[in-house]
Amino acid sequence: MSLIGPPASRAKLVGKHVLFKSSLFSRAFTGTITAADEIGFCFISDDLISALREITGSALASIDAPNVYLPFATIEWLVFSESKSAAAFV
Repeated sequence: MSLIGPPASRAKLVGKHVLFKSSLFSRAFTGTITAADEIGFCFISDDLISALREITGSALASIDAPNVYLPFATIEWLVFSESKSAAAFV
């Protein structure tokens, strides 16, 4: 069972700007969720891409507008915001 919630909940996060912490790094990153499946999220995150470029050197240099896929197992926490009216119905 996923800690992120059922597929409908994950789908609602697509397009949201989030703050997330992955167990792969010692710090949190901001990004936008572009896709979700039963295993993880796909993010567009300039901060995370910069960190990966520091680690990998030129390996990411030739990739334009990279998306990063993170399995739920590597996501320690994820923060997003909702409108106050939507949050009142939760």
